[in-house]
Amino acid sequence: MAILAIAAVQLLAAPRAAAQGAPDPCAQAPTPGESEVTLLSEGVERTATLFVPPASAGQRLPLLVGLHGAGGKFFQPYSGFSVLAEAEGFIALYPDPLDSYEGRTFWNLDEAAGGPQDVQFISELLDYVEASLCVNSSRVYAAGVSNGGGMAAILACQLSDRFAAIASIAGGYADLPPCQPTNPVSVVEVHGTADAVVPYNGKPPDGAGAVLPWLAAWRARDGCQGPAAVSRIAPRVERFEWSDCADGTTVEHIEIFGGGHQLPGGLPPDPGQTSTVSAPWLVWSFLRQHSQAG
Repeated sequence: MAILAIAAVQLLAAPRAAAQGAPDPCAQAPTPGESEVTLLSEGVERTATLFVPPASAGQRLPLLVGLHGAGGKFFQPYSGFSVLAEAEGFIALYPDPLDSYEGRTFWNLDEAAGGPQDVQFISELLDYVEASLCVNSSRVYAAGVSNGGGMAAILACQLSDRFAAIASIAGGYADLPPCQPTNPVSVVEVHGTADAVVPYNGKPPDGAGAVLPWLAAWRARDGCQGPAAVSRIAPRVERFEWSDCADGTTVEHIEIFGGGHQLPGGLPPDPGQTSTVSAPWLVWSFLRQHSQAG
């Protein structure tokens, strides 16, 4: 695996622009394959895995940020997004949470209480990748599972000028900070009704983090009007779509009846998985339709 390193993030150019005098990243075809990115954020060495598909010079590629769930750095093989990236022609970037945060590996969803500033780290990663590769900056997406789904939700709130759409799969929403996006962001949420880790109806006794109120809040932020279009897309799976929203954004929910805390269609399949859909494919099919609002 190749190592791409920089001395400090401050050496990067302004966001979404190559450094003055640096080669134009669109002038030549990128080197396809997997590599490791290492950078300093808040004086701490942070890492990410980068997958680049074959592309021609000048071809601006969408970028998907894949976010691990709590407990490890597993989302790349589990989601199969790199396989999709090669087939569909997008860049996949998998940032790593810090191992040392309270002795566990997970994203810090409450930065106001201290701990790693993960939103800043991911923003700096975007700066680096957009300055290094020919990225379509209007088609930058995030997708995560469980704790990573909560992190994707935070990115939609705090970096709404960077992300066109996000996906949360079995995401946890009970402990998210206040959300005040500056731009509308398209959102797709995938959740099993029998999820015992982040319950569909929220944590008792008050239902904190329940899926339907979280979706209603995003519909309000995106200015969605009217009822959802509802369709049965597979056995025990329904899609709810609100498409009459600001600046062409969409809010979508995929409800898996009896589904547990898992990524349907993950590799290898979770024990006891009964879903008949592939969440990674459904998520990408949603994300790829959207460009940056405005």
